[in-house]
Amino acid sequence: MVFKLMSSGFCIVMSTHQKGVRWSIGAIVVIHNITFCLALLISSFAHAEMTNILVEKVIDDDNIIIATESGERLLLEKWTTQLSPLSLEGEYFPADVSALWVKIFIEGKGEIKWSVEKELEASETHVSSPCNYATYKIDNVSNDETFVISGKTFGAKIYCRGWKSGERIRFIEGSHRGVCVGAKILNLDRNETCEVWCE
Repeated sequence: MVFKLMSSGFCIVMSTHQKGVRWSIGAIVVIHNITFCLALLISSFAHAEMTNILVEKVIDDDNIIIATESGERLLLEKWTTQLSPLSLEGEYFPADVSALWVKIFIEGKGEIKWSVEKELEASETHVSSPCNYATYKIDNVSNDETFVISGKTFGAKIYCRGWKSGERIRFIEGSHRGVCVGAKILNLDRNETCEVWCE
């Protein structure tokens, strides 16, 4: 019988020559570590919450400082490259905030994802000011795919499962008047987005 323990602590190899059987625990340990990392990642997404944020300072095209309603100040680095943040300074936006990442919703332009690089000293900035977005309520829902909002009908591109009448939404892209080809709606009660056709 041969028994080896690798110095990294991640791989244990055991072999036996009885009946020609060989087995390795190393693969099991690696799978366990991957599963643990995925669980941490999913956990960080599960604990994200919707809040209003203030873009306190734009450092450059990839880095900004934000202040949240709870008084946190965070240094963020941009994940996505489709939009420059240079015009965002001093503006309020709804955002999905977790310990590891922030998703800022920008009306008419979609969302920008950021990684949290550093938590800064707490801010005394008051961030409860309303964002530039108007908030609407879903008037009627049919089969998770047809929504009436402000008297206009919108059809889901893919089902918006479980959305109900009376839930609060904001238009991230498109128009509540239906003057658009497509729109992206943020459901504030569910912290979910859904893409729809303007009918």
